[in-house]
Amino acid sequence: MLSIPTHPKLDLHVHSDRSDGKYPAAEVMRRAAAGGIDVLAIADHDLDPVLSPGIVEVEGRALRIIAAAEVSGAHEGKELHLLVYFRGPPPAEASAFLRTRTRARAVRFDSAAERLGLPDQAGDEAHAGDRALTRFHLAAALAESGRVKRPSDAWPHLGTDIVPLIDVTFVEAIHAARSWGALTSWAHPSLADANRFLATFAAAGLAGVEAARPGMDRHTRNGLRRLAKKFDLLVTGGSDFHGWWPGNLGDFRFEDEHAARFLERLDR
Repeated sequence: MLSIPTHPKLDLHVHSDRSDGKYPAAEVMRRAAAGGIDVLAIADHDLDPVLSPGIVEVEGRALRIIAAAEVSGAHEGKELHLLVYFRGPPPAEASAFLRTRTRARAVRFDSAAERLGLPDQAGDEAHAGDRALTRFHLAAALAESGRVKRPSDAWPHLGTDIVPLIDVTFVEAIHAARSWGALTSWAHPSLADANRFLATFAAAGLAGVEAARPGMDRHTRNGLRRLAKKFDLLVTGGSDFHGWWPGNLGDFRFEDEHAARFLERLDR
């Protein structure tokens, strides 16, 4: 019988090519297993999870899949991201919500492409809610058109006048996820934003804060964990792996007492 170790290594924030990642979900799983990850959450942007939760065999190893999504929401003029972790398969109302959000992304992409004078269109898959298009895709289109040298040069062209904020608030996203029985964590917050907003989000029902990430400096890590303790929130950790930049799945592993606490809460 397949089982994961007593003290597993987690990566709770990874992307596939269904949103702005490089690799298909099956390849992400293979790379995670090869990198020594025991518990994986592919959290694509506003997408209904494609992988069924549970333990599967990959590369001769047991890999636990957590169904997850990264939901975008607006707060005080900023676009923030909410990691949503389902305790099993997503309920029908969650799937419907996510498909609505993904379709809205497709409409936003087409409008932005038109404003930028790009011929690119979202396509049927995105408009059906099966693929999430992000600013990354617009940046890639600008680079392909020759308007900028590389996608990273495109961000100044993609302000809210071109790509409007998501029309769901972050607090609404928290409330929705709670109604689905899911656990939530605020993805990659800055310490400044956490100091400003975390009390509001905790009061709305936020369950955790992503305070373990590659490259996080000690001041930010300690500050976020202090705030998590203050508001009795979980600490979560993820690589935010996309596959486009140097580094492999497994280079970052979330495996301390906070990881154990997260799994205990998820499995209640």
